[in-house]
Formats: sequence, C-alpha cells, structure tokens
Amino acid sequence: MINIKYGILSKLILIYILAALFLSGCGNRYEEQLTIVRNGTEIGLQHLKTQIETKQLTNVLLIDKYATQLIRLKPDYAEIASLLKKEATVEGKNFTALKKRLSSVNLLPKSNAENEASLAELALISAATDSMEYNNSLADVVNTIASLSDGQLSVINVPASKMQSAQNTNALVGNPSYGRWNNSGSGTSIWAWYGMYSMFNNVMGGRNHSYNSWSSRPHYSYYNDYGRNRWGSSSDVSRNYNLSKKHPSKYNKPSSATKNRYAKVASRSSRFGSAQSKSSSTGSKSSRGSSSKYSSYGSSSRSSSFSSSRSSFSGK
Repeated sequence: MINIKYGILSKLILIYILAALFLSGCGNRYEEQLTIVRNGTEIGLQHLKTQIETKQLTNVLLIDKYATQLIRLKPDYAEIASLLKKEATVEGKNFTALKKRLSSVNLLPKSNAENEASLAELALISAATDSMEYNNSLADVVNTIASLSDGQLSVINVPASKMQSAQNTNALVGNPSYGRWNNSGSGTSIWAWYGMYSMFNNVMGGRNHSYNSWSSRPHYSYYNDYGRNRWGSSSDVSRNYNLSKKHPSKYNKPSSATKNRYAKVASRSSRFGSAQSKSSSTGSKSSRGSSSKYSSYGSSSRSSSFSSSRSSFSGK
C-alpha cells in the first residue's frame, strides 16, 4: 500500500513539475502578481473564518442572543430567526458571498485594464475580511432581528438621526448577499430575496419592496450607508448608483463617497472596454510584442498599483 501511494505521489509531483515548467514558458504575465495577492487575501479570509468559528466577534455572539430571544418573544418567527442565526457562522450568506467573490477573481487577465480590475476586487475583498469591518457588517443582521421584535430588542451601531428608521426597516434589503433588484415590466425594480430569505415577504418588515417605495422613505443599513463603498463589488456600486440616478429621492441621494467610488468604477470599465477593443483589432500582433512589454512590467509598478487600489476604498 505504501509503495502504491508513493508511486501515485511521484506521478503527481512529476505532473506538477511539468505543468509548472509549461506555465513558466507561456503563462499570463499578470498571473504571478495576482496569485500572490490572491493568496494573501485567502489568508485574511481564513483568519476571519477562525474568528467566526471561535466566536471572537461581538456581533456573532449578539446574533445568537437576539435570534434566541426572538424565538421566545415570537414563536411564529422561529424559522426566520433560525435562518438569521446562521449568519453568525461561516455558512451564512455574508461569509459565503466573500468566498464566492474571491473564487471568481480573474487571475489570467489579458490586459492591464483587466489586471487593475482584478487587483481592485482583491483589495475590496481584503477590506471586507478585516475583523472589525466584518463585525460591523453583521450589525445589519442584528438590526433585522431587532426590527422583527416590535421594539423588544434594540438596534445597534446606528446614528441617532437614523435610529427610528432602523427600528422599522429590514436592514438586509439592498445587500447583494441576500437578494437583488430585478427589473419589472412597469419600469421599476423589485427586490427579490435569494432562497430561504424569501420568507421575509411573509413577515413584518419583509414586504415586497419596489425600489421606488424603498428609496423614497428613510432606511438605514451598514451595507447601504458604508459597506458598499468600502468593500462592495464594482458591479453592485454601479447598479445601485444607476438605480439612485434613475429614481432620485430625498433619502437616497448618492453621497460624495458613492460618487467617487462610481467614478473609479466607470473609469476602470472604460479602460477595460478600450483594451478589449484594441486587443480584438490588433490580434496576433499584440501577442508578438508581449515579451517586450513584460520586461518593462517591473515589480515596483505592480506593488504601487495594488497599494493605490487599497487606499481608494476607505469609505465615507
């Protein structure tokens, strides 16, 4: 048995060496940098996973406490309370959404614009895995449970001016980890919950939300007010900004932080589109010149690009 295992292992090592040699000769010129940054982000995510599993985050403990109390106060809400309690684990939507984003990062970009987009996304995911930031994001789950308790449970980490609205709204509406805005035939958008979260449509604070009605009244959540700009994906920033411009309201005006973040996203998308167009028009000519371009792509430029990406997402 040992010899068999050793033989298989030897073959796997040989395959790995041959693959590495092959990739070193024809690999993507951005792959090494992105893989290093991606691995660093993965380490941060694993550290966060440990903190969640060992209950080192305050709001992980509070979710457990609030969910248990809600079941006692309102037995009819036991199913939704149990679902929200899952958000205090690594199986919750909040954490699994970060894992999905990390696994979706393009590590083989074909242009500098694509490379910048991948670096920016890795910087955003890294910011989201910070233990303090992640703990703050869980306040939306705590406050959603509180909103179902008829005032028996207090909302947390909410500015005084937004306290009343937070006690009467579902803080998870607008967060892409839990649902999405779907276009309707009438020209507006309707919030659609993912999977089991559709139960919110049948409980207090979980009515079907059209974007118009939701944005035209006071509402507060950490993700909508802070998190989106600090670590939300570029696609969600663009989608929400376009919706707010299409349906302007007193309570949903884009902040300066939102405008700045959207400008960066739009600029990056523009460069990405131009790069795609240029790549398709030059064809094989671009590949012939790749070796000379690679020689000028120094490590210092790679490091400064990633650092600038991180510094631009500090939030409000």
